[in-house]
Amino acid sequence: MRTMPTTTAWLVSITLMAGVAATSWYLGDQAAVTVAKIAIVPLYLLATKGLRAYLQNSSLEDADLKAFMRFQFSEAALLAAFVVVVAAHANSAASRMVMDFVWIAALTGGTLTAAAWLRQRRQNSAK
Repeated sequence: MRTMPTTTAWLVSITLMAGVAATSWYLGDQAAVTVAKIAIVPLYLLATKGLRAYLQNSSLEDADLKAFMRFQFSEAALLAAFVVVVAAHANSAASRMVMDFVWIAALTGGTLTAAAWLRQRRQNSAK
């Protein structure tokens, strides 16, 4: 598993927190809701790290398509949940939020799976 330098990790975290704060401000959220949404950022980053540790027992280069799909769709679902929570507004309908989650997860998971599969195929043909 790759690690990033501490300063880069802090920069990514702070930048993402600032983006969430700006989004929350743009949506007109109250201060308490804005703080709650900002507090989700470290949880999201920790969850992505944990997902990699949990589902990537071995290198994905050696994994089959089923393992690729399981990892990529899990990562996409985590991203979709993060986006839906950050973009939630007081007047958001629950059914709309569920549909947004499904579409984001499906499109992102499919795209990530296709990209990983193409990358693996290109690496295998280069060997």
